[in-house]
Amino acid sequence: MKKQILNNILDKTGADAILLYSPQNRFWFSRFNSSLGYLLYTKKESLLFLDGRYITAARESKGLINIDKTFEFKKIYDQLNSEIEKKEIKKLLFESDWIFYNQANNFINNLNTTVEGYNFDCVRMIKDQWEIEQIRKACDITHEVFLEVLSYVKPGMSEIQLSNFVTNAFLEKGAHKLSFDTIVASGKNGSKPHAVPSDKIINENDFVTLDMGCVYNGYCSDQTRTFAMGSDNDSTLKEIYQVVYEAQELGITNIKPGVKTSDIHKICYEYIDSKGFGEYFTHGTGHGLGIEIHEEPYNSITGDKFLEEGMCVTVEPGIYIPGTGGVRIEDDILVTSTGYDYLTTPLRKLQIVK
Repeated sequence: MKKQILNNILDKTGADAILLYSPQNRFWFSRFNSSLGYLLYTKKESLLFLDGRYITAARESKGLINIDKTFEFKKIYDQLNSEIEKKEIKKLLFESDWIFYNQANNFINNLNTTVEGYNFDCVRMIKDQWEIEQIRKACDITHEVFLEVLSYVKPGMSEIQLSNFVTNAFLEKGAHKLSFDTIVASGKNGSKPHAVPSDKIINENDFVTLDMGCVYNGYCSDQTRTFAMGSDNDSTLKEIYQVVYEAQELGITNIKPGVKTSDIHKICYEYIDSKGFGEYFTHGTGHGLGIEIHEEPYNSITGDKFLEEGMCVTVEPGIYIPGTGGVRIEDDILVTSTGYDYLTTPLRKLQIVK
């Protein structure tokens, strides 16, 4: 599937080769992770150039896919130009959506062929079965950690304490690392969608928003739950929780192939707005996820993609009222041939920690 995606780009542009430089795209194609490297792709052959830090690991890797030859590079442009000459490459594409200006100039000035930028931000949108399995495993670990959170969290501990617990729990349960810095927002801090965990004490009757995720075999999970400490007696927060819950339900149930991503956002926003809280929903409804925590397609007002089978997206409406608090509920959803499937697991309804 990955070779066909790149072949389609070659056909569309009339190029002879693609040079993948970003770590994310190189990993997507080869399943080998390195901070630096060059992957030269043609329809006939895929070559991976790595420095001395990674070359032995790549040659010994049992997980490496789609690569015909690996090379240790020292003078990378000499080596790339040798392949360009041998393969009679007349036009080569690089990742204009990822490459910085200086690096782009280096390619243009040092490679002996016509070099053009191409936007590769959509190549990873549709996941294969192996990729879906890794995301699902990351989501399963995330659910296990959330269950532990519900048993661990108590009034009197700080947001930082809870964040540190989440980090340790992920690693203990087999995650390779966090997919992003954990968000813990309790009480009035819940009005800040990306609040940084602080020394604030989590109090009885607080609503707590916990946004967390992990990486498993290079693929991310991303889940948000808002739960109540002790009781749900705060009538305003209880009301907005129900509104967010119902908006998210509408968004999720409308996911299927052919739906425009901006429509998912519109459905959620219009429902929240109909309940009088539209001005407090201040971000997009979701994003794609995979190797990166945020990638195409985006379920937002500017989202211009149409959902296809194999895409993995989040649906995460929220309401944030300054001085009061907030609620967000987020799940990871797989687009199937007929609709959708949950990657994250249940407990979307309000959990009250006693």
